[in-house]
Amino acid sequence: MAAKLLIAASTDAEMRYATGLAITDQFILLDTGAKRYVLVSSLEYGRAKRALRGKRGFEVVLFDKHYDAIKKARQRKGAKVRKGSVLALIAAAYLKERRIEAVVMPRTALAIHVEQLKCAGITVGLARLYDRSVKTKEEIEEMKKVRDAAVVAMQRCIAIIKGSKIGNKKELVHKGEKVTSEYLRAEARKLLVERECESPEMIISHGTQSAYPHEEGKGAIKAGEPIVMDFFPRSMTTGYWFDMTRTVCKGKPSDALRKQWDAVKEAQDAGLKKVRAGVRTGTIHRAVLDVFARRGYKTTTEEGYIHSTGHGVGLEIHEAPSIHDKGTEVLKAGMVITIEPGLYYRAVGGVRLENTVLVTTTGYKDLTRTERVLQL
Repeated sequence: MAAKLLIAASTDAEMRYATGLAITDQFILLDTGAKRYVLVSSLEYGRAKRALRGKRGFEVVLFDKHYDAIKKARQRKGAKVRKGSVLALIAAAYLKERRIEAVVMPRTALAIHVEQLKCAGITVGLARLYDRSVKTKEEIEEMKKVRDAAVVAMQRCIAIIKGSKIGNKKELVHKGEKVTSEYLRAEARKLLVERECESPEMIISHGTQSAYPHEEGKGAIKAGEPIVMDFFPRSMTTGYWFDMTRTVCKGKPSDALRKQWDAVKEAQDAGLKKVRAGVRTGTIHRAVLDVFARRGYKTTTEEGYIHSTGHGVGLEIHEAPSIHDKGTEVLKAGMVITIEPGLYYRAVGGVRLENTVLVTTTGYKDLTRTERVLQL
């Protein structure tokens, strides 16, 4: 098996998964299978050693001594040295020191790093380095912590909407303030930060805005219209994500909105019933499609059911497996996935319900602790 090489910061999911370190600057990981060598600068050397102390199979290496390799490479007649490739030169020097002539890097590796390694005589292949789809018990526990923060934030927004009064032009008012997408996001983010989570993006769209699945949402929210709240926070300490969506309405919804919401709920239930280890992802998506077809909901390029049914969640908000109509991936016990069907029509608005679940040998365990209710 070829050695694995990463040159990235801990914001890269593969690097975070392989090392568990939280380092904002790029560093180097060489995984030979027998051992993982973490090459860092003097700024991170002591911290990395403390963080990895007691973890078997790791060795922290101070890469400062390999800076000479850069000078020698630049002085070598005919040598090609690319700007921005300092870490690749250091990695090449260390590989040669260990007599390693070939490595595999992730498909997301910077082209400048790959090119420089090849110029240094290292054979480079590109592939997925680690299968992160099946989660450990420790990973699941970390995701539950993020879930707890997301639930608190979601419940706060629901409480504000439910407790609001209906003012002029049917706009919602809470404690004398208009209830807007921006106001709800600010309230949610306060609670997330208190629980050491962050949400770079957060969808709270309403009315016709909600007919566009990834519309962030803005402005005053009104009674009777759909409010799509898609929360996907990340732990600031571990890097793990959680994902959940609810669609609610303050006051009485229209018949069309009620029927659309009921259809999405039934479709989500149908998809969830198919979840278990050994099932192909396409089977889940088709179960959702069957419900919408039976209920008469049609899809065009812009309206209807215009996205996949779900995805894996972990150190990335979207990771393997992907649950769509042509999905052939087989679910495994320990995968954490979302089931999130939705219907989007400009005349009514959008409806999406999303639960994150843990796949088991007999079905699934629902990790999402927020009830599905339309009318508040």
